[in-house]
Amino acid sequence: MNYAAEMDRILAEYTSASRTVLTRFLDTDAQTTRSGTELFDELRRELNRQDQDQPETLAERTAREAREEHDRIVRESVEPATAPTVPRAPASKRGRDVYVLPSDWTDEDEAGGYGQPKSWLA
Repeated sequence: MNYAAEMDRILAEYTSASRTVLTRFLDTDAQTTRSGTELFDELRRELNRQDQDQPETLAERTAREAREEHDRIVRESVEPATAPTVPRAPASKRGRDVYVLPSDWTDEDEAGGYGQPKSWLA
């Protein structure tokens, strides 16, 4: 018996079986996904119909308005934090300004090729 031919036959059989399993898995996954999407859409439409049928109560309206106000306040408080930062003034070369405090040093300084700052403790 030719060993290489037998190994090729076994490999071909394994490859064929694994493709069949993979194809079956992908088909089942696609069908499940479609079914889930259809069910979700149906439930969403039903919920929208229920919401339209029932008028908003005073408590619900108050809660919705409070959520909207909260969201607006959060957005307004985040806007200044995301505003561009003011560029730093050039470093002075006199006296105490030559030393950099650890709180003044940033990753951008190190990335700019300046290396580690002189120790302010020395």
